[in-house]
Amino acid sequence: MNETYFISVCTLGENPNLNHCLNTLLDISARSTEDVKVAVVINGECHEKKFDPNIIVVHEPIRGYSSARNAAVVNVPINGNLIFIDDDCVPSDSWLQAMVDSHRRFPRDVIFGPGFSDSESNSGYYRDIFRSKFESMPDATLVKQAGSGNMLIPGYLIEAGKIEFDPIFNLSGSEDTDLCFRLRKQGVGIRYSKNAVVKEVQTPERKNREYLNARRLRDICNYSVVIRRNSGICQILWRLLTLGSRVVFYSITGCFSQNLRFEREIYVKSTQALLNGRVV
Repeated sequence: MNETYFISVCTLGENPNLNHCLNTLLDISARSTEDVKVAVVINGECHEKKFDPNIIVVHEPIRGYSSARNAAVVNVPINGNLIFIDDDCVPSDSWLQAMVDSHRRFPRDVIFGPGFSDSESNSGYYRDIFRSKFESMPDATLVKQAGSGNMLIPGYLIEAGKIEFDPIFNLSGSEDTDLCFRLRKQGVGIRYSKNAVVKEVQTPERKNREYLNARRLRDICNYSVVIRRNSGICQILWRLLTLGSRVVFYSITGCFSQNLRFEREIYVKSTQALLNGRVV
């Protein structure tokens, strides 16, 4: 039996790139020889927005990252593999075939591809810097974690009931990092597909420094929560030691600039998250 690739875009329905993303997916699926289905998960209030009749529309009333992704999971057909792509992304022409090729080489692994910001919105933001490391990463590299905005989850994991994004991350994000940690504990690889490239089209409000700083603080704090939930005592203690040393460093240097004081705030709050297990 041929495998199905169920491509899901989770969205609030407000991103101006949504239609471009969906139309590109329809074009790619029409040219593909694979069995491809394109779906959109509308998260939150029910929108009257009309979509192409070839798009499967799912409504998830509970607003949140995890709720939307879980709604996609439960709608994957039998013998189907789930591919997530975010509504601010535009896949390259080779994206789908690269995902499928990587999946066939490593059918037991979760597959993810790189997401690069469009040149006009590249801000030097730490997520852009992190993603730039993928440019030199060899294809098929195994990693600790990956973002679900460009990810293939093999169907056997869904059928085994191993794919559920935890609702505690609904409003904060990092639900994908938590899932990757849990899957790795069960022996599942998180593997890089170098040619499964998407371009991220960032809206203006996501380029301002206030938003970027808030996102960075949240990500680093939530990573502490993920470590606490999924790691042994040695890894937790190492995380605590690392955070503590940074708190001390930025406490000393913080008198020189507001930016350094903000760095101290990040690591203080991340230490608190590690100790109390609460997302930010």
